[in-house]
Amino acid sequence: MKIPDNFLYYLTLHENCNERLLARAENLLAEEVEVCIHQEVARIKKMVYAVMGEAHRMKAFVRLQPLGTRVLYGFFKPRHRIGEHICDHFSRRNAGIIIVLGNGSESWISLCREGKIRRDHSRGMAETLERLKSALHCSEDGSNMESLWQVYYDSQYCPERKNLAAFRRHMPKRDQDSAGLRLVQNKKNATLEDFLSD
Repeated sequence: MKIPDNFLYYLTLHENCNERLLARAENLLAEEVEVCIHQEVARIKKMVYAVMGEAHRMKAFVRLQPLGTRVLYGFFKPRHRIGEHICDHFSRRNAGIIIVLGNGSESWISLCREGKIRRDHSRGMAETLERLKSALHCSEDGSNMESLWQVYYDSQYCPERKNLAAFRRHMPKRDQDSAGLRLVQNKKNATLEDFLSD
């Protein structure tokens, strides 16, 4: 991994970032952060890597479920302040669909339309989903779609990836919990058709 030119953005998202550290980092170039061995600069580098690593894992492992035809939501409890960043990522990938990520205490909402992203940060996800459901008059027929999404995610298990030590090293338990990840293992070459026929 290399320190990106916009490393200040990632630094601001770290849970322990403060004004003094930001002021120090503003005077640095990405190349200096990459190679400097000064203790404070090394701390900045470590913080940037921590945020980038968590963001990367959440983009890969957060599972979205449908609520009607216009909303996708997923459980998400990050350590760093990346809620809006990850929600925007999914919003860009699903333009025109409202994306809700959250947990029991807070939620993030993004909608990408015509290249612009509209955002909201709200209370717990359950409350946010209820508000959206009543505002959009979502029908209850989304439950079949939810099970279809779960079937798809379950079918993605690859038995060749049984190196659990490597998986846990790159995806610690706390991040699995943060993403609401439910691993299905030992399905022996399962495909989506196998799950649908169950």
